[in-house]
Amino acid sequence: TAVSVGKATITAKIGNVKAVCSVTVNPIEVTSITLNKIAIAMKTGESVTLTATITPENATNKTITWSSSNKSVATVSNGKVTAVSVGKATIKAKIGDVQAVCSVTVNPIEVTSITLNKTSLTMTTGESVTLTATITPENATNKTITWSSSNTSVATVSNGKVTAVSVGRATIKAKIGKVQTVWSVTVNPIQVTSITLNKLAI
Repeated sequence: TAVSVGKATITAKIGNVKAVCSVTVNPIEVTSITLNKIAIAMKTGESVTLTATITPENATNKTITWSSSNKSVATVSNGKVTAVSVGKATIKAKIGDVQAVCSVTVNPIEVTSITLNKTSLTMTTGESVTLTATITPENATNKTITWSSSNTSVATVSNGKVTAVSVGRATIKAKIGKVQTVWSVTVNPIQVTSITLNKLAI
């Protein structure tokens, strides 16, 4: 009866007479590895555990070596795949010369809304106000806002700082991808508050 991989000598003996037989017990090789998923789509920070089925079940060596083709996109440890950054990677499960692969696509976490701390404001020429934007979700992949003004002769904007240029109306827009929000600006003239003459009487 073969117990484990290796070599042994079987001896049959009667008195001083014996016969020997050399026995070599070979490993039961893995013929296939099947993963429960062949492709997965993930988002940064998410984890998915892959399950491997090995054939035959009584294979001698069932220890799987896991690897990722791009660790900057996705890592793997004992079948647990973790999305690191946007991109594509191939997860490989291997025993000897037999392997199975799973394609991983890590998609960006899209911005769903942008909220400004103000919706409208009345300003005077030369005045500046800085807008604060709240992005949802907080862990969105791209949080870089593109700012623009509908009328730069009335108001300009740079990194959220709005500067009143001249009397009129303008709309300030904060945009990330297809998501945007707007802010109304009214620039009023600077009113005269007093007139003083150099002489009160002559």
